[in-house]
Amino acid sequence: MFSTNHFIWLAICVAIVIACTLYLCRNRPTLKQVLSVCCVVCVLSELIKVFSMVKMVPSADGSQIYPYLELNHMPLHLCSIQILIIFYARFSKKSDFHDSVLAFMYPTTVLGAIMALAMPSIFSTTITPAQAFSHPMAYQFFLYHTMLIVLGLYIYNCGEVDIRPKHYLSTMAIVALMAFLSIYVNSLLASPTYLNGQLVSVDFITNMFFTYRPPINIALTKIWHWYLYLAVITVLAASLVALFYIPVFRKAGKKK
Repeated sequence: MFSTNHFIWLAICVAIVIACTLYLCRNRPTLKQVLSVCCVVCVLSELIKVFSMVKMVPSADGSQIYPYLELNHMPLHLCSIQILIIFYARFSKKSDFHDSVLAFMYPTTVLGAIMALAMPSIFSTTITPAQAFSHPMAYQFFLYHTMLIVLGLYIYNCGEVDIRPKHYLSTMAIVALMAFLSIYVNSLLASPTYLNGQLVSVDFITNMFFTYRPPINIALTKIWHWYLYLAVITVLAASLVALFYIPVFRKAGKKK
């Protein structure tokens, strides 16, 4: 994080976002066409991730060796879940719910991707900064999140989605539901250790949605620390999404 290679990748991602946004605004393809391209990028992204990160791991007795994908690579982070949402948006029919999904994607794809690019967890969990241009995961990570930013911006700029102030509430409701469910998912995927029937430790936390620990090195040692952390990220999420909805609020105010 914050290495020379990281900043080079950030510059590349910014250049791609600007170039793609200018191209889309100039040529005005349909949102369906853009979503089709995004579906292809999503498939390629997951294929690269799976086949570059699968490890051959022996069984406990050493008699068998199995291909294994570590739990932190499960597509359960906000940006990874967008894959399923992108496919839904592409192949579902126009409806109020369809518009709500697109309105949810508009801020969350951009915000989630920006946060991921600014604090790339792959440099601490998957590869080293020295592998930023030699490992397939670096290209998968940075280019996939760049695609999410381009898509989120075009959802608003394409003019095909009627994003309204009410969608701010539906967006926050979806975010809150996913974040709450991530607590179950993180516990389910963790490896607890019991001694005489008592829970003594937990290892290999997946930290989906960052609901278990901060993305930066801050220790949460008491339950009230965790409650305070949840309150902070809730306010932060609500405020950042509200910033993206300011043009929507202004547009609705002018109509009134």
